[in-house]
Amino acid sequence: MIKRNISKAVVLSLLVFGSITVIESCKATDDSSTVTPSSASVSALTCSSVTYSASAVSGTTYTGTATVPYTGGNGMTYSAGSAISSTGVTGLTATLQAGTLASGAGNLTYAITGTPSGAGTATFALSFGGQSCSLALTVSSTSSGTTTTTNSSTITTALSATTSLSGSTVAQIVTLAEAFKATLSSSQVTTMQLTYTKANAQKWSNLPAALSARNGINLGVLSTTQLAAFRNLMQGLLALGVVNEGYDEMIGNLVADDYLVTIGGGSDYGAGNYYVSFLGTPSTTGLWAILFTGHHYTQPYTFNAGAFTGVTPAFRGTEPQAAVTAAGRTYQAFEQERVAFAAMLTGLSTAEQTTAKLSGTYSDLVLGPGQDGKFPSTKSGLQVSTLSTDKQALVLAAIKLYVNDLDATTAAGVLAKYTSELAGTYIAYSGTTAMATQNDYVRIDGPSVWIEFSYQGGIIIKNTPHSHSVWRDHTTDYGGN
Repeated sequence: MIKRNISKAVVLSLLVFGSITVIESCKATDDSSTVTPSSASVSALTCSSVTYSASAVSGTTYTGTATVPYTGGNGMTYSAGSAISSTGVTGLTATLQAGTLASGAGNLTYAITGTPSGAGTATFALSFGGQSCSLALTVSSTSSGTTTTTNSSTITTALSATTSLSGSTVAQIVTLAEAFKATLSSSQVTTMQLTYTKANAQKWSNLPAALSARNGINLGVLSTTQLAAFRNLMQGLLALGVVNEGYDEMIGNLVADDYLVTIGGGSDYGAGNYYVSFLGTPSTTGLWAILFTGHHYTQPYTFNAGAFTGVTPAFRGTEPQAAVTAAGRTYQAFEQERVAFAAMLTGLSTAEQTTAKLSGTYSDLVLGPGQDGKFPSTKSGLQVSTLSTDKQALVLAAIKLYVNDLDATTAAGVLAKYTSELAGTYIAYSGTTAMATQNDYVRIDGPSVWIEFSYQGGIIIKNTPHSHSVWRDHTTDYGGN
């Protein structure tokens, strides 16, 4: 694989915008209009309480987000805003990101991009929902933060070492979470640990982070010591020692994203653009969550009262679908799932395939990012209870490839539930049963489990399909909150 070194300036460019082709192809759900409806209103904006996702340095390309609190929101949806140019220190613009107001207090997110003209304060005159305030971003003359990794491959190399932490209890996860926090500076902790809210938990996407802002701290600004602590935490949450599954699958997703950088994908891609956040305070008593999210990998973990209460929605995808080699290892992170679905569907009789087949074409997921809670009221396809024992086993084998990504203890509990509900589960598909061509689609819909797999056109690698997939749960998405 060709390696491309990324300068320190680019590493600090957390969210550089990509081309409009990527936005269209990845099917962003954000409204790209520049007019904010007058029906969205707030009683106050509090620019003095803003938080930024990254520090700004004079003369260095900057991309980050500003989170601005408001009160008195009226619950209305609003579109993206027009770019607001900075004054004082010039060269930056702030653009409101589309969203929906809370009924009361909440936060607006502004994407800030550009190259600061000098050191000092970049000021943005914000106006939203009938209120105004001035946003101030301090621009330093030199970088004074955490040691940054030099390129994305450095990140995946640092994360590739394994430990023996699989099967951790919630108490052990809390210990690992606090150990990771202890490696961070106070400003990094402020960025990484947020209040638990449903809105924060729902902030994930299948888009590169530059095109859909994430909460938390990105891997690209972490030092080797901090990456090691993050690695230990994730290895405590995911299955170890299984090729292209569990923790190994996570690394494979990051390696695939690194590969896109080397073939012209640009700085929107790569392991440095994946984010981790703690929502709430890690504890064995309260409600809190860990969210790790980036372009083609999102995995949440929700805890409450000392127990795991949810591990969905979990998003997986990969481009390229073909194998990618990095640091002496070859990964094909999401091929086993595609093969398992093909085996499940081709194992059906002709009559069973006819019953399972959906009308219409499915070019992407039905319940992807931003589609929370929109499960169809009626199940479609073929009921698993009508299948022979060996065919039911093929359905369960596909489900296991998702559930068994988790540590063994957590996976066992989830799998027991899905197995007990297997008879009432339905399978359905569109396209071909081989799951090998563009617009092939398959779904598993049970009393609890919901899994979709979509094989769709390539974004960076044209004319070559790549996969999107989501695992949801009818009752425990976001821990049932």
